[in-house]
Amino acid sequence: MVRILFFLLFISTTAFAQKADEYYREGIELENKFKVEAALEKFELAIKSNPRHGEAFMHASRMLSNIGGRLPKSSRSEKQKYYNKAKQYAERALELIPNNPNAHLANIVSLGLQSEIAINPHEKVRDARDIHQAAINILKIDSTFSEAYFVLGKWQYELSGLNWMELMACKIFFGGFPEAISYEAAYRYFMKAIQYKPNSILFLYGLASTQHALKDDKKAIQTLNKALSLPLAEPDDIERKSRCEALLKQIVK
Repeated sequence: MVRILFFLLFISTTAFAQKADEYYREGIELENKFKVEAALEKFELAIKSNPRHGEAFMHASRMLSNIGGRLPKSSRSEKQKYYNKAKQYAERALELIPNNPNAHLANIVSLGLQSEIAINPHEKVRDARDIHQAAINILKIDSTFSEAYFVLGKWQYELSGLNWMELMACKIFFGGFPEAISYEAAYRYFMKAIQYKPNSILFLYGLASTQHALKDDKKAIQTLNKALSLPLAEPDDIERKSRCEALLKQIVK
């Protein structure tokens, strides 16, 4: 009798795992078609069927970040709901698949978006510290992971643009910075990211923004034109191209 019950339990568990994988594959197909809300629904069904499906948590986190990021800036409380849930899912993914760089990246994305809408400078400093460390952790797992170099480039870019009060808060909380801050450092990191993924609209936008900050608008225009010529590869690329167009108009006006 015990053997029969064990066998039935095994069959049931296997069936749920297979269903979770099916939902996950459907979610990936929808994500690749930029159907973010529908993809999120599938990933959450996968999680419900298999609460230990780390990849489903990881992708669900990214979809939540994407949905929250597309909401208008005036919807701060609504954005926060999506970002909080994205952070929870990313943290669960990290528990389940700690050596997956993309799980760390999902966590970084949720942290970065939370930082964008944070009002308290202390929150921004805390998030900046955590983002930097998370990117370093990714490179310990995979030194060729392009997104980690992009994160470090954006970290440098954003800190280079802080006012004196925000910089002072950073120094107090960091006890000094983990590395020297400059637009030149941001440029080097963005170039490293592009070395591994040359046709990323996101990376090219980051590079162009830094080139503009360094007063090298000729190269910034070339970089932006390249980004705008590329096909869409990710759901966020639509918004990224809009940012490229806006920066290009700002430079050439």
